[in-house]
Amino acid sequence: MTISEYFTSRKYPGRVIIAGSTASGKSVLCYAIMGRSENSRNRVFAFDDEGKLQTRVFDESKVSDPSLIIYNAMRQTGNSIILTNGSQTDLIYDELENGRSFEDAVIKMSYEPDEPNWTSRISALFDEETSSYQLAVVRKEGDATGRVIYKYPQQKGYGHCIHTYLESDDDSLLPPFTKDPERLNLPDSLAELTSQLWNSLDQENKISLFVQVGDEMTILNKNNGD
Repeated sequence: MTISEYFTSRKYPGRVIIAGSTASGKSVLCYAIMGRSENSRNRVFAFDDEGKLQTRVFDESKVSDPSLIIYNAMRQTGNSIILTNGSQTDLIYDELENGRSFEDAVIKMSYEPDEPNWTSRISALFDEETSSYQLAVVRKEGDATGRVIYKYPQQKGYGHCIHTYLESDDDSLLPPFTKDPERLNLPDSLAELTSQLWNSLDQENKISLFVQVGDEMTILNKNNGD
């Protein structure tokens, strides 16, 4: 399945992570954010001076609650690239820096406290040394916290996708992502991958997109006119 085929029919997958490899063997990482409220939509992606990918407020006058929408989305330690939808980016970074594992970090996570949505925490760890990646989903399951980790070797031309929400017939509900990661065909260039993903996301709800292919990367922000 292509990226376009997967996302064109999905109005609100929420926050999206894709990890994988191009047909020529270059590593791929993508992160997209979407939003329905004014607070959620009031964001852009930007890099800080240390190369961390961050979410930032676009219009300071419209901020109502920055606690769950402003965070480091991507950090690198050694040969590992961390990409997540929240504050767990820093948790994973700290665990790895202290000799512990991705699994050690995931076991310490819970879903976001944004009642009634209880948004899942989704995370990726790409290990460039072993040419492999892990994806994790931490979600609310009844009164408990469910934690699932998937491990994949790089396979040329393919990747896997997770996101925070599944589709619902009731627009007021945002059920958590409970499927296995979707296997997707990946384009071979940064430009083609970026275009295909950005254009297939719902025009009304998409906010920002980060794409990295090998050593190349790009950012698109709807608030900046992209």
